[in-house]
Amino acid sequence: MGSWVQMGKVRTKSLKTSMTVTFFITICVIAVLSAITIFAANQLQQEILKKRYLTISSPEFQMDENTGNYVLDVDGSHISWQPLSVGDNIAYYGFYAAMIGLPVLYTAIGIGAAAAIYYRKKLKLPIAQLQNAVEKIQDDNLDFCIEYSGADELGQLCSSMEKMRRELRQKHKALWESLEQRKLLNASVAHDIRTPITVLKGYLDYLEINIPQDKLTEDMLLDTILSMQGAVSRLEQYVDCVRDVEKMESIEVKKQPQNVNLLLDEIRSNVQQLDTAKEVFISSDMTLDEVRLDKAVFFRILENLLQNALRYAKKQVHIKLSEQKDFLMLMVEDDGKGFAGKDLEKAATVFYSSEKEGQHFGIGLGICSILCEKHGGRLDISNNKTGACVTAKLNIC
Repeated sequence: MGSWVQMGKVRTKSLKTSMTVTFFITICVIAVLSAITIFAANQLQQEILKKRYLTISSPEFQMDENTGNYVLDVDGSHISWQPLSVGDNIAYYGFYAAMIGLPVLYTAIGIGAAAAIYYRKKLKLPIAQLQNAVEKIQDDNLDFCIEYSGADELGQLCSSMEKMRRELRQKHKALWESLEQRKLLNASVAHDIRTPITVLKGYLDYLEINIPQDKLTEDMLLDTILSMQGAVSRLEQYVDCVRDVEKMESIEVKKQPQNVNLLLDEIRSNVQQLDTAKEVFISSDMTLDEVRLDKAVFFRILENLLQNALRYAKKQVHIKLSEQKDFLMLMVEDDGKGFAGKDLEKAATVFYSSEKEGQHFGIGLGICSILCEKHGGRLDISNNKTGACVTAKLNIC
Protein backbone atom coordinates (compact mmCIF):
# COMPACT_ATOMS: atom_id res chain seq x y z
CA MET A 1 0.00 0.00 0.00
CA GLY A 2 2.82 2.37 0.92
CA SER A 3 4.56 1.81 -2.44
CA TRP A 4 1.38 2.74 -4.32
CA VAL A 5 1.01 5.91 -2.26
CA GLN A 6 4.64 6.74 -2.93
CA MET A 7 4.14 6.08 -6.63
CA GLY A 8 1.15 8.43 -6.62
CA LYS A 9 3.22 11.13 -4.93
CA VAL A 10 6.02 10.69 -7.48
CA ARG A 11 3.59 10.97 -10.36
CA THR A 12 2.11 14.20 -9.07
CA LYS A 13 5.48 15.99 -9.30
CA SER A 14 6.88 17.48 -12.49
CA LEU A 15 9.81 15.77 -14.16
CA LYS A 16 12.16 18.59 -13.16
CA THR A 17 11.01 18.55 -9.55
CA SER A 18 11.19 14.75 -9.35
CA MET A 19 14.68 14.74 -10.83
CA THR A 20 15.81 17.46 -8.41
CA VAL A 21 14.37 15.60 -5.40
CA THR A 22 15.80 12.25 -6.51
CA PHE A 23 19.32 13.53 -7.07
CA PHE A 24 19.25 15.75 -3.97
CA ILE A 25 18.45 12.71 -1.83
CA THR A 26 21.15 10.75 -3.68
CA ILE A 27 23.76 13.47 -3.04
CA CYS A 28 22.80 13.62 0.63
CA VAL A 29 23.18 9.85 0.98
CA ILE A 30 26.53 9.96 -0.86
CA ALA A 31 27.73 12.82 1.37
CA VAL A 32 26.75 10.99 4.56
CA LEU A 33 28.39 7.74 3.46
CA SER A 34 31.53 9.59 2.33
CA ALA A 35 31.76 11.48 5.65
CA ILE A 36 31.36 8.25 7.61
CA THR A 37 33.99 6.55 5.46
CA ILE A 38 36.50 9.41 5.79
CA PHE A 39 35.93 9.65 9.53
CA ALA A 40 36.32 5.90 10.04
CA ALA A 41 39.43 5.75 7.85
CA ASN A 42 40.97 8.69 9.70
CA GLN A 43 40.31 7.04 13.06
CA LEU A 44 41.94 3.83 11.88
CA GLN A 45 44.95 5.80 10.65
CA GLN A 46 45.26 7.39 14.09
CA GLU A 47 45.24 3.95 15.70
CA ILE A 48 48.07 2.88 13.42
CA LEU A 49 50.08 6.02 14.23
CA LYS A 50 49.73 5.32 17.95
CA LYS A 51 51.92 2.25 17.47
CA ARG A 52 54.95 4.45 16.59
CA TYR A 53 57.49 5.83 19.12
CA LEU A 54 60.29 8.40 18.97
CA THR A 55 64.02 7.57 18.72
CA ILE A 56 66.70 10.09 19.83
CA SER A 57 70.26 9.76 18.61
CA SER A 58 73.17 12.04 19.81
CA PRO A 59 71.12 13.82 22.44
CA GLU A 60 72.30 17.24 23.60
CA PHE A 61 71.23 18.91 26.81
CA GLN A 62 71.27 22.49 27.96
CA MET A 63 70.88 23.96 31.44
CA ASP A 64 67.83 26.03 32.11
CA GLU A 65 69.08 29.26 33.69
CA ASN A 66 65.85 29.75 35.61
CA THR A 67 65.51 26.31 37.13
CA GLY A 68 69.03 24.95 36.86
CA ASN A 69 67.68 21.77 35.26
CA TYR A 70 69.01 20.17 32.13
CA VAL A 71 66.62 20.01 29.22
CA LEU A 72 66.87 18.25 25.88
CA ASP A 73 68.08 20.47 23.09
CA VAL A 74 65.61 19.56 20.35
CA ASP A 75 67.41 21.52 17.69
CA GLY A 76 70.75 20.00 18.43
CA SER A 77 69.54 16.44 18.93
CA HIS A 78 68.58 14.00 16.19
CA ILE A 79 64.94 12.97 16.84
CA SER A 80 62.86 10.73 14.51
CA TRP A 81 59.80 8.50 14.50
CA GLN A 82 60.32 4.83 14.32
CA PRO A 83 59.20 3.63 10.82
CA LEU A 84 55.92 1.70 10.55
CA SER A 85 55.98 -1.93 9.73
CA VAL A 86 55.27 -2.92 6.14
CA GLY A 87 51.75 -4.09 7.01
CA ASP A 88 50.91 -0.95 8.98
CA ASN A 89 52.36 1.22 6.24
CA ILE A 90 50.19 -0.50 3.60
CA ALA A 91 47.12 -0.21 5.81
CA TYR A 92 47.85 3.46 6.55
CA TYR A 93 48.05 4.50 2.91
CA GLY A 94 45.26 2.10 2.04
CA PHE A 95 42.96 4.16 4.23
CA TYR A 96 43.99 7.25 2.24
CA ALA A 97 42.95 5.43 -0.91
CA ALA A 98 39.67 4.46 0.75
CA MET A 99 38.98 8.08 1.72
CA ILE A 100 39.34 9.07 -1.95
CA GLY A 101 38.12 5.97 -3.79
CA LEU A 102 35.04 5.02 -1.77
CA PRO A 103 33.31 8.44 -2.12
CA VAL A 104 33.94 8.22 -5.88
CA LEU A 105 32.46 4.71 -5.88
CA TYR A 106 29.49 5.90 -3.80
CA THR A 107 28.93 8.71 -6.30
CA ALA A 108 29.01 6.38 -9.29
CA ILE A 109 26.70 3.82 -7.66
CA GLY A 110 24.38 6.52 -6.30
CA ILE A 111 24.00 8.31 -9.63
CA GLY A 112 23.42 5.00 -11.42
CA ALA A 113 20.86 3.87 -8.86
CA ALA A 114 19.11 7.27 -8.88
CA ALA A 115 18.95 7.24 -12.68
CA ALA A 116 17.56 3.68 -12.68
CA ILE A 117 14.94 4.49 -10.04
CA TYR A 118 13.97 7.73 -11.81
CA TYR A 119 13.62 5.93 -15.13
CA ARG A 120 11.56 3.10 -13.65
CA LYS A 121 9.29 5.36 -11.60
CA LYS A 122 8.86 8.29 -14.00
CA LEU A 123 9.81 7.36 -17.55
CA LYS A 124 9.47 3.65 -18.27
CA LEU A 125 5.68 3.26 -18.17
CA PRO A 126 4.65 6.45 -20.03
CA ILE A 127 7.37 6.03 -22.68
CA ALA A 128 6.33 2.41 -23.23
CA GLN A 129 2.68 3.40 -23.58
CA LEU A 130 3.51 6.28 -25.92
CA GLN A 131 5.68 4.03 -28.06
CA ASN A 132 2.94 1.39 -28.16
CA ALA A 133 0.39 4.07 -29.09
CA VAL A 134 2.53 5.40 -31.95
CA GLU A 135 3.07 1.89 -33.34
CA LYS A 136 -0.65 1.10 -33.22
CA ILE A 137 -1.59 4.40 -34.84
CA GLN A 138 0.93 3.68 -37.60
CA ASP A 139 -0.88 0.36 -38.13
CA ASP A 140 -4.25 2.21 -38.33
CA ASN A 141 -5.31 0.65 -35.04
CA LEU A 142 -7.16 3.10 -32.79
CA ASP A 143 -8.82 0.53 -30.52
CA PHE A 144 -6.58 0.95 -27.49
CA CYS A 145 -6.28 3.20 -24.44
CA ILE A 146 -3.35 5.07 -22.88
CA GLU A 147 -3.83 4.40 -19.16
CA TYR A 148 -0.96 6.45 -17.67
CA SER A 149 -2.54 9.39 -15.83
CA GLY A 150 0.30 11.17 -14.04
CA ALA A 151 0.22 14.93 -13.49
CA ASP A 152 3.77 15.46 -14.74
CA GLU A 153 4.79 16.49 -18.26
CA LEU A 154 4.75 12.91 -19.56
CA GLY A 155 1.36 12.37 -17.94
CA GLN A 156 0.07 15.47 -19.71
CA LEU A 157 1.59 14.21 -22.96
CA CYS A 158 -0.11 10.84 -22.47
CA SER A 159 -3.42 12.59 -21.75
CA SER A 160 -3.04 14.70 -24.90
CA MET A 161 -2.14 11.58 -26.89
CA GLU A 162 -5.20 9.77 -25.53
CA LYS A 163 -7.40 12.76 -26.37
CA MET A 164 -5.96 12.81 -29.88
CA ARG A 165 -6.57 9.05 -30.20
CA ARG A 166 -10.21 9.45 -29.19
CA GLU A 167 -10.68 12.33 -31.63
CA LEU A 168 -8.99 10.37 -34.42
CA ARG A 169 -11.14 7.34 -33.64
CA GLN A 170 -14.27 9.46 -33.68
CA LYS A 171 -13.27 11.12 -36.97
CA HIS A 172 -12.27 7.75 -38.38
CA LYS A 173 -15.66 6.36 -37.43
CA ALA A 174 -17.44 9.41 -38.85
CA LEU A 175 -15.44 9.05 -42.07
CA TRP A 176 -16.43 5.43 -42.47
CA GLU A 177 -20.05 6.27 -41.71
CA SER A 178 -19.86 9.06 -44.27
CA LEU A 179 -18.39 6.67 -46.83
CA GLU A 180 -21.10 4.12 -46.10
CA GLN A 181 -23.71 6.87 -46.38
CA ARG A 182 -22.15 7.92 -49.66
CA LYS A 183 -22.30 4.34 -50.93
CA LEU A 184 -25.96 4.14 -49.97
CA LEU A 185 -26.59 7.51 -51.62
CA ASN A 186 -24.88 6.42 -54.83
CA ALA A 187 -26.74 3.12 -54.81
CA SER A 188 -30.07 4.87 -54.16
CA VAL A 189 -29.49 7.47 -56.87
CA ALA A 190 -28.41 4.80 -59.36
CA HIS A 191 -31.53 2.79 -58.52
CA ASP A 192 -33.93 5.72 -58.56
CA ILE A 193 -32.77 7.42 -61.74
CA ARG A 194 -33.12 4.13 -63.58
CA THR A 195 -36.91 4.57 -63.63
CA PRO A 196 -37.06 8.00 -65.35
CA ILE A 197 -34.24 6.97 -67.69
CA THR A 198 -36.17 3.83 -68.62
CA VAL A 199 -39.26 5.99 -69.19
CA LEU A 200 -37.30 8.38 -71.41
CA LYS A 201 -35.79 5.49 -73.35
CA GLY A 202 -39.25 3.98 -73.86
CA TYR A 203 -40.66 7.26 -75.15
CA LEU A 204 -37.68 7.75 -77.45
CA ASP A 205 -38.16 4.25 -78.87
CA TYR A 206 -41.85 5.01 -79.25
CA LEU A 207 -41.10 8.22 -81.15
CA GLU A 208 -38.43 6.54 -83.25
CA ILE A 209 -40.89 3.91 -84.41
CA ASN A 210 -43.99 6.05 -84.91
CA ILE A 211 -42.71 9.38 -86.25
CA PRO A 212 -41.40 7.97 -89.55
CA GLN A 213 -44.75 6.21 -90.12
CA ASP A 214 -46.81 9.34 -89.35
CA LYS A 215 -48.84 7.45 -86.78
CA LEU A 216 -48.69 10.20 -84.14
CA THR A 217 -51.28 12.90 -83.93
CA GLU A 218 -50.40 16.32 -82.55
CA ASP A 219 -52.10 15.50 -79.22
CA MET A 220 -50.25 12.19 -78.93
CA LEU A 221 -46.95 13.91 -79.62
CA LEU A 222 -47.71 16.62 -77.06
CA ASP A 223 -48.63 14.04 -74.39
CA THR A 224 -45.40 12.15 -75.08
CA ILE A 225 -43.31 15.32 -74.79
CA LEU A 226 -45.03 16.27 -71.53
CA SER A 227 -44.36 12.82 -70.10
CA MET A 228 -40.74 13.08 -71.14
CA GLN A 229 -40.52 16.49 -69.47
CA GLY A 230 -41.89 14.93 -66.27
CA ALA A 231 -39.17 12.26 -66.37
CA VAL A 232 -36.51 14.94 -66.95
CA SER A 233 -37.90 16.96 -64.01
CA ARG A 234 -37.59 13.93 -61.74
CA LEU A 235 -33.98 13.52 -62.84
CA GLU A 236 -33.34 17.19 -62.05
CA GLN A 237 -34.89 16.73 -58.60
CA TYR A 238 -32.52 13.83 -57.87
CA VAL A 239 -29.54 15.94 -58.94
CA ASP A 240 -30.70 18.81 -56.72
CA CYS A 241 -31.14 16.44 -53.79
CA VAL A 242 -27.61 15.06 -54.21
CA ARG A 243 -26.25 18.60 -54.28
CA ASP A 244 -28.18 19.44 -51.10
CA VAL A 245 -26.72 16.42 -49.32
CA GLU A 246 -23.19 17.35 -50.42
CA LYS A 247 -23.71 20.90 -49.12
CA MET A 248 -24.95 19.61 -45.78
CA GLU A 249 -21.96 17.26 -45.42
CA SER A 250 -19.51 20.13 -45.97
CA ILE A 251 -21.31 22.71 -43.81
CA GLU A 252 -19.42 24.15 -40.84
CA VAL A 253 -21.44 24.65 -37.65
CA LYS A 254 -20.87 28.01 -35.94
CA LYS A 255 -22.53 28.20 -32.54
CA GLN A 256 -23.54 31.60 -31.19
CA PRO A 257 -25.62 32.66 -28.16
CA GLN A 258 -29.32 32.80 -29.07
CA ASN A 259 -32.13 34.20 -26.95
CA VAL A 260 -34.78 31.51 -26.46
CA ASN A 261 -37.74 33.91 -26.52
CA LEU A 262 -36.55 35.51 -29.76
CA LEU A 263 -36.02 32.03 -31.19
CA LEU A 264 -39.63 31.10 -30.36
CA ASP A 265 -40.91 34.36 -31.85
CA GLU A 266 -39.09 33.62 -35.10
CA ILE A 267 -40.51 30.09 -35.16
CA ARG A 268 -44.03 31.50 -34.77
CA SER A 269 -43.36 34.04 -37.51
CA ASN A 270 -42.16 31.34 -39.90
CA VAL A 271 -45.15 29.12 -39.14
CA GLN A 272 -47.59 31.97 -39.79
CA GLN A 273 -46.17 32.36 -43.29
CA LEU A 274 -46.87 28.73 -44.18
CA ASP A 275 -49.52 28.14 -46.83
CA THR A 276 -51.30 25.21 -45.20
CA ALA A 277 -54.78 24.42 -43.92
CA LYS A 278 -53.37 22.23 -41.17
CA GLU A 279 -52.95 23.62 -37.66
CA VAL A 280 -49.45 24.06 -36.24
CA PHE A 281 -49.08 24.38 -32.45
CA ILE A 282 -45.91 25.65 -30.78
CA SER A 283 -44.96 25.04 -27.13
CA SER A 284 -41.84 25.27 -24.98
CA ASP A 285 -40.59 23.77 -21.72
CA MET A 286 -37.32 25.72 -21.84
CA THR A 287 -35.91 27.05 -18.56
CA LEU A 288 -32.78 28.54 -20.13
CA ASP A 289 -32.91 32.13 -21.33
CA GLU A 290 -30.10 31.61 -23.81
CA VAL A 291 -28.61 28.71 -25.77
CA ARG A 292 -25.56 28.34 -28.01
CA LEU A 293 -26.44 27.01 -31.45
CA ASP A 294 -26.10 27.63 -35.17
CA LYS A 295 -29.30 29.47 -36.00
CA ALA A 296 -29.18 28.70 -39.73
CA VAL A 297 -28.71 24.98 -39.04
CA PHE A 298 -31.51 25.01 -36.47
CA PHE A 299 -34.06 26.55 -38.84
CA ARG A 300 -32.97 24.30 -41.72
CA ILE A 301 -33.70 21.29 -39.50
CA LEU A 302 -37.01 22.79 -38.39
CA GLU A 303 -38.01 23.53 -42.00
CA ASN A 304 -37.36 19.95 -43.13
CA LEU A 305 -39.06 18.38 -40.11
CA LEU A 306 -42.06 20.66 -40.47
CA GLN A 307 -42.42 19.98 -44.21
CA ASN A 308 -42.24 16.25 -43.61
CA ALA A 309 -44.81 16.43 -40.77
CA LEU A 310 -47.24 18.60 -42.80
CA ARG A 311 -46.94 16.17 -45.68
CA TYR A 312 -48.24 13.24 -43.64
CA ALA A 313 -50.35 14.99 -40.95
CA LYS A 314 -54.13 14.74 -41.11
CA LYS A 315 -55.09 17.93 -39.30
CA GLN A 316 -52.37 19.22 -37.02
CA VAL A 317 -48.65 19.38 -36.22
CA HIS A 318 -47.08 20.14 -32.83
CA ILE A 319 -43.66 21.80 -32.44
CA LYS A 320 -42.10 21.63 -28.98
CA LEU A 321 -38.81 22.98 -27.59
CA SER A 322 -37.24 21.55 -24.44
CA GLU A 323 -33.83 21.01 -22.90
CA GLN A 324 -32.01 17.92 -21.66
CA LYS A 325 -28.68 18.51 -19.93
CA ASP A 326 -26.41 19.95 -22.64
CA PHE A 327 -28.88 19.47 -25.47
CA LEU A 328 -31.74 21.39 -27.06
CA MET A 329 -34.61 19.09 -28.02
CA LEU A 330 -36.66 20.13 -31.07
CA MET A 331 -39.65 17.78 -31.33
CA VAL A 332 -42.10 17.76 -34.23
CA GLU A 333 -45.21 15.56 -33.97
CA ASP A 334 -48.04 14.96 -36.39
CA ASP A 335 -51.38 13.15 -36.27
CA GLY A 336 -50.72 11.01 -39.33
CA LYS A 337 -50.43 7.25 -39.44
CA GLY A 338 -46.79 7.31 -38.38
CA PHE A 339 -43.91 5.22 -39.64
CA ALA A 340 -44.14 1.54 -40.42
CA GLY A 341 -42.12 -0.61 -38.03
CA LYS A 342 -39.34 -1.39 -40.49
CA ASP A 343 -39.18 2.25 -41.62
CA LEU A 344 -38.28 3.63 -38.18
CA GLU A 345 -34.60 2.69 -38.40
CA LYS A 346 -34.09 3.70 -42.04
CA ALA A 347 -36.39 6.69 -42.45
CA ALA A 348 -33.51 9.15 -41.99
CA THR A 349 -31.40 7.44 -44.67
CA VAL A 350 -31.04 9.61 -47.73
CA PHE A 351 -33.43 8.53 -50.52
CA TYR A 352 -34.92 5.73 -48.43
CA SER A 353 -38.19 4.66 -49.98
CA SER A 354 -41.16 3.24 -48.11
CA GLU A 355 -42.32 0.15 -49.97
CA LYS A 356 -45.86 0.65 -48.70
CA GLU A 357 -46.12 4.22 -49.93
CA GLY A 358 -43.65 4.02 -52.80
CA GLN A 359 -42.57 7.58 -51.96
CA HIS A 360 -39.33 9.10 -50.83
CA PHE A 361 -39.45 10.74 -47.44
CA GLY A 362 -35.76 10.16 -46.63
CA ILE A 363 -34.15 13.20 -48.27
CA GLY A 364 -35.54 15.75 -45.78
CA LEU A 365 -34.98 13.55 -42.75
CA GLY A 366 -31.59 12.50 -44.15
CA ILE A 367 -30.48 16.13 -44.30
CA CYS A 368 -31.79 16.66 -40.75
CA SER A 369 -29.81 13.66 -39.54
CA ILE A 370 -26.60 15.00 -41.12
CA LEU A 371 -27.14 18.47 -39.63
CA CYS A 372 -27.89 17.06 -36.17
CA GLU A 373 -24.63 15.10 -36.22
CA LYS A 374 -22.79 18.24 -37.37
CA HIS A 375 -24.27 20.04 -34.34
CA GLY A 376 -23.06 17.34 -31.95
CA GLY A 377 -26.40 15.55 -31.62
CA ARG A 378 -28.62 13.09 -33.43
CA LEU A 379 -32.06 12.61 -34.97
CA ASP A 380 -34.51 10.30 -33.16
CA ILE A 381 -37.55 8.91 -35.00
CA SER A 382 -40.48 7.23 -33.26
CA ASN A 383 -44.25 6.87 -33.23
CA ASN A 384 -46.60 8.17 -30.55
CA LYS A 385 -50.29 7.67 -29.89
CA THR A 386 -51.37 10.20 -32.49
CA GLY A 387 -48.80 9.70 -35.25
CA ALA A 388 -45.11 10.23 -36.01
CA CYS A 389 -42.65 11.97 -33.71
CA VAL A 390 -39.23 13.21 -34.88
CA THR A 391 -36.84 14.80 -32.37
CA ALA A 392 -33.70 16.73 -33.29
CA LYS A 393 -31.19 16.66 -30.44
CA LEU A 394 -28.66 19.52 -30.72
CA ASN A 395 -25.66 20.12 -28.49
CA ILE A 396 -25.79 23.66 -27.06
CA CYS A 397 -22.47 23.74 -25.16
